Amino acid sequence: MTDYRTVGLVHLFIAAVSVLTPLIGAVVAGTFVRRRGRNARLAMIGCLVTAPGPIVLVLGTGLGLDTVFAGVEPLVALSVVSAVATLFHLVGFVLILVGALSVAAPPAPHRAPYPYAAPFHVHPTDAPPGH
Repeated sequence: MTDYRTVGLVHLFIAAVSVLTPLIGAVVAGTFVRRRGRNARLAMIGCLVTAPGPIVLVLGTGLGLDTVFAGVEPLVALSVVSAVATLFHLVGFVLILVGALSVAAPPAPHRAPYPYAAPFHVHPTDAPPGH
């Protein structure tokens, strides 16, 4: 295997991990939606917004920047694609932070209903004998 192929495979592995990590985070946040409500939803949306960032970066650098940015230097074109990918990361990160740091009222504890309705007062004729 040549050095370029090795570097390409490592880059592909890093891109796959960069896409799969937010998707796994979205699944984990989705499992907490019932318990955490809005906070978990924000974190899940943040993870889903973060996921396309690496895809944009890989597609932007791999599908020929020269055709998209014909009149611009390659370094400028790479900077533009990186900026677009960074926007996805920043928006997703802010949503995850808002979901994690926002204060929500704790869920009310579940209370079992009384097995019978307790009387508010005891009538004197209902008092036990001897009183």
